[in-house]
Amino acid sequence: MLLRVRVEFEGGASGHEVSGEGHSTDLNVTGCSVESTQSLSPGIYLTLRIYLSDSSQPVNVTLARVRWVKDSLFGVEFIQVPQNDQLRLNGLTLDTLEDETTSIPQASLNPQAVPYTILVVDDDPAMRHLCAVMLARDGFKVLEASGSTEAMAICTAHVGDIHIALVDVMLQPPTFQLKPEKLHSPRVHGHTLAIGLTAKRKELRTIMMSTNSKASLANNGIDLSDVPFLLKPFSREKMMTVIRQQLGGRTDSVAP
Repeated sequence: MLLRVRVEFEGGASGHEVSGEGHSTDLNVTGCSVESTQSLSPGIYLTLRIYLSDSSQPVNVTLARVRWVKDSLFGVEFIQVPQNDQLRLNGLTLDTLEDETTSIPQASLNPQAVPYTILVVDDDPAMRHLCAVMLARDGFKVLEASGSTEAMAICTAHVGDIHIALVDVMLQPPTFQLKPEKLHSPRVHGHTLAIGLTAKRKELRTIMMSTNSKASLANNGIDLSDVPFLLKPFSREKMMTVIRQQLGGRTDSVAP
């Protein structure tokens, strides 16, 4: 289901300011393409106001970058989005992806054709589900865990290979309980979990993800300098590129 939304934009370089409006039919959590009569150049930065059909208040993107231009279309990548606006985008994207997923033949998930399994670990249900839906659309088998304890349980009990673990760095600690639950493994943050997962499954490869940059994490004592990493929010294309690198280019049977 395509959702057509109105987009207003302004920005550009000093002395070459631009402003205009257009429409998009492929809005997602990390960007969109816009059809407009305004001529733009790749690389310029914009602010966007996106008018959803269910609200008079636009979604504000405070910083976006034009990645490509073709005829009357240009594609933008969202760089900075206020938290409340990001939540609105997340909800819209989930609804749209789920509608599209129902039209995908289930045969595309045949494990004989696509033998790759990915474990997604994130305490944010919306982000976890968004990753799972995007991965399923590309033919991967997806396992989901809301925290480190659940991830270790899946890692132990799952029959078959788990090729990639996509792990959020800053997993939230458990909520306070009067009667503590008995856990087979402790609750830890993502960077510690990754060590445990690879210790249990030697062939498993981990990709860390976070809303904080590597530099910011390093300032807080978390060194991910040599670790595959995705900075949230990230595009489907960026996620697939990192996954393909970790699988050594063996994703021939997965849609590009």
